[in-house]
Amino acid sequence: MHSLSGRFVRHSLSALLCAAAILAAGCHHNNRTSGYGVAWVTLSATPGDFTSYRVNVSSVTLTGKIVGTVTAVSAVETVDFTKLKNIAELWSTANIPNDTYTAASIVLDYTNANIFVMVGGVPVKATVVDTAGAVVTRQTINVTFDSAHPLIVTPTYASTSAQRLALNFDLAASNVVNTAASPPTVTVKPFLTVATSAPDTKPVRVRGPLINSSVNLGTYTVYERPFYDEANTLGSLTIFNDANTVYTINGTTYVGAAGLTVLSHSSAGSTMTAAYTTYQPTGNPSSTVTAAKFNATYVVAGSTLEDFYTQGLEGDVVARNGNILTVQGSTLQFNNGTSQYNVKNAMLLVGPSTIVTAENNTALTGLDYNSISVGQHVIARGIYSLPASGVVTVDATGASSTNTGSVRLLSTEISGIFRSSASGSVVLNLQSIEDWPVSAYNFAGNGVGAVTPATYAVNTGTLAIPTGLTPGVDRLWIDGVTAPFGSAPPDFNAFAINTELSVPARLQVDWISAGTITPFATLTATGLTIDTSNANYSAGVIRIGSESIDLKTLPATQIVPTVVPAPTAGLPAAFLPSFAIGNLTATAGTTAVAVYNAFPDFATQLPKSIVAATPALHFVASGVYNRGSNVFTATSIDVVN
Repeated sequence: MHSLSGRFVRHSLSALLCAAAILAAGCHHNNRTSGYGVAWVTLSATPGDFTSYRVNVSSVTLTGKIVGTVTAVSAVETVDFTKLKNIAELWSTANIPNDTYTAASIVLDYTNANIFVMVGGVPVKATVVDTAGAVVTRQTINVTFDSAHPLIVTPTYASTSAQRLALNFDLAASNVVNTAASPPTVTVKPFLTVATSAPDTKPVRVRGPLINSSVNLGTYTVYERPFYDEANTLGSLTIFNDANTVYTINGTTYVGAAGLTVLSHSSAGSTMTAAYTTYQPTGNPSSTVTAAKFNATYVVAGSTLEDFYTQGLEGDVVARNGNILTVQGSTLQFNNGTSQYNVKNAMLLVGPSTIVTAENNTALTGLDYNSISVGQHVIARGIYSLPASGVVTVDATGASSTNTGSVRLLSTEISGIFRSSASGSVVLNLQSIEDWPVSAYNFAGNGVGAVTPATYAVNTGTLAIPTGLTPGVDRLWIDGVTAPFGSAPPDFNAFAINTELSVPARLQVDWISAGTITPFATLTATGLTIDTSNANYSAGVIRIGSESIDLKTLPATQIVPTVVPAPTAGLPAAFLPSFAIGNLTATAGTTAVAVYNAFPDFATQLPKSIVAATPALHFVASGVYNRGSNVFTATSIDVVN
């Protein structure tokens, strides 16, 4: 890829054009065309049944009609795809030659893969094999774009032609898990889609060290270093902020210009930032070329994000004994850019000097080390040690000048069966926290008395409580934070209340190894149903968080494509559904995937692709499920054949 300059341009119009397209050498108008445009490469995932899925993402190449093969990204990054179910990560800003690109190739390297699955409620490291049972190494996924939505980089006077290149790795469609084996095995058939619009509206995380900022323009610029990378610079990007952007900088929360002002006084080059942004396609006023803006809703920066002396720990607090917290399903982030998944529960030490903040929240004030209780999802910074017990320990007490111990409270999702409600409160029969079964949590000490999951009290404040709920039947998904340690009831403070109709769901169907050429009971240009009576049908479920619904317990579930809002005239869509079909090819370690953004085109192709030589093996749809109408509305569908 071509390196990009971090040059800052002061004039507002030039800043908009440069920031939107990330120029190779600043905005320039002294030649007829720059010869290059920009591809913003983002990476996300459709979740599967994994607690950790770490592999190396090695490269992305594009195939142009004129220029042929072009390398868009060549920096190797280690990625835990389970962390990308709710966000997309900006991987790279790639300068690529002007052309129309019709295909992409992505290389995944499983040589040092670390993949964990749940067995009996405990994460267990799996043995990773290919379809022949051999050790898995490099896997190449060749993806063909929808012919109506190729990647077009148009000649312009400056590098203001820019498009998003949205990659999504479908964990559910890419793997077959056998938990009956000891250790469990994961058979890999990588399935990854690429399109010029994402099939979702997830926030895009942009991580990297600060270059410069402009309070007047409401922007700041970073070198892009995705994931935990501490060495590579994969482009630069100017991020747009507004009066509502929330900042947490060195443990203090600000809003709007006040936060950007503090950030502008931070050290360039050494202050690490992470912005959670919305992606907004924009027009170029000087031509018909389109670009985009990344608008920050929340920014975390400085020592509470990363610093030189401390290491990071992310996970779920499952017990607390005094000032010692037990953290489950945790990832340890080292300062050399590497990380590890901890099979054993980790220990997190806190104290009066621990800096405690709440992500993207200005209402929670006066937080301290007793604000952290059982059930809370956290990211901590502290001094790492590995004592003789072999239990990872992070000291976030902040007890010395080099221990800037901190804990960030992240919005945590709980799920349970509705029991009752009153003004400002809901009582749940709690089933899961962050998709972990409630049985994994020891609530001792959380309340003034015993905390009982069967009557878990939620403070809903002024939030609207859904009407028409049936006690003992309807399930709620509630986002928020746990009540301070020792203070319950209430047990939880809600930020948002969701019913099944608004919670992301996954419909997954597997056929036996022989597959089937007749997977569908119905297939039209407007939807399809699965033939659950097919002799080769193996299993089918609808997953909504930790809830699992067997397809065979339902009448024929109608699967329909989502309705896409019309894009603004002259601008590319920020969101397009993705319908894809793909299979392993005769070339070892290679998968061929074709993407369709229009469901009728996909429906026409399916019977052509699902034939005796390439029968259907797996079907994964992402979207939302309406139990009342038994309709699954899909934003994406991946068929492995």
